[in-house]
Amino acid sequence: MPAFPLVSVVSAFYNRADRVAESIGSVLAQDYPALEVIVVDDGSRDATAAELRKLDDPRVTVISRENRGFVASMNEAIARSRGEFVAVHGSGDLSLPERIARQAQVLIEHPDVGVVGCWVDNDETHGPGSRVFKAPRGRDFHATLMLRGLFTHGEVMFRRALFDTVGGYRDFFRYAQDRDLWLRMSRLCDYDIVPEILYRRYKPAGGVSADPEKLLLQSYLSDFAVQCARIVDAGDRDPIERHGALAAFMRHPSPVFARKLAWFGARMMVEGDVERGWPIVGRAYAEHPSRQVRMIHALAALHDRPLLWRRVGQPVLARRLRQFREVH
Repeated sequence: MPAFPLVSVVSAFYNRADRVAESIGSVLAQDYPALEVIVVDDGSRDATAAELRKLDDPRVTVISRENRGFVASMNEAIARSRGEFVAVHGSGDLSLPERIARQAQVLIEHPDVGVVGCWVDNDETHGPGSRVFKAPRGRDFHATLMLRGLFTHGEVMFRRALFDTVGGYRDFFRYAQDRDLWLRMSRLCDYDIVPEILYRRYKPAGGVSADPEKLLLQSYLSDFAVQCARIVDAGDRDPIERHGALAAFMRHPSPVFARKLAWFGARMMVEGDVERGWPIVGRAYAEHPSRQVRMIHALAALHDRPLLWRRVGQPVLARRLRQFREVH
């Protein structure tokens, strides 16, 4: 293995002209010497393409084409890449100068590790402020992914050969394409997390986190990715490979998923985002109305009666939410 294997940084932009210079500039400022950057302009209707053309650096390749979506953009960027390692970089986000070097070091020194993340300064998807996302290290990769996510996506570096082996991102899982990819990779490798803040993630206007319907689709698709993984683990063929998009009809209601979805919506409502949180609680109730989900739904429904919401619904949900976090 060369002392500095080539790392391909891939990113897909759509209508983010105001973030191009700072975001891609943070990649070009990396202190790792063997780097290429492949950026897809996914049919932007603003000045994104023009801003990308201003990037005067021989390491940068810009692909401009009609809008085909994030998954197709990422697969195309990776297909054009030459690096042994691939680093994702979310459009508009910032990679701190040491990110690529620190993650590549892990992959160089640990052949069993195929996917590596880091701590992320993560702009909240709801509520004010920012929170550092610190994924746990040293756990069983596959088993942990069956229960929770380990990455926010934009901060991840992985081995290109591993990506090719599992077949890349699958368009069916748009909004949750990364959870599906990591689950398939986790059967073949281990993971690691660099315990340092090396990435800053920003919430884009119009992104998944800003759209209640996209948030719900992301949640359902992420859960179905886990269900597909369980089927494969049991020795059967992947439903997507067998039935394509029709596999969605095979998804089973999940009481665990319903509980998580209900608490997710409740947290949004408690923190002031009632408009987006209430539909999520409603979907959880439709998914599986267990006793706990019914309780959350009843308290959340008080938002239609402002006085009762302020005096009963919001404070009780907040207290129960703290208890839920302590247990989980």
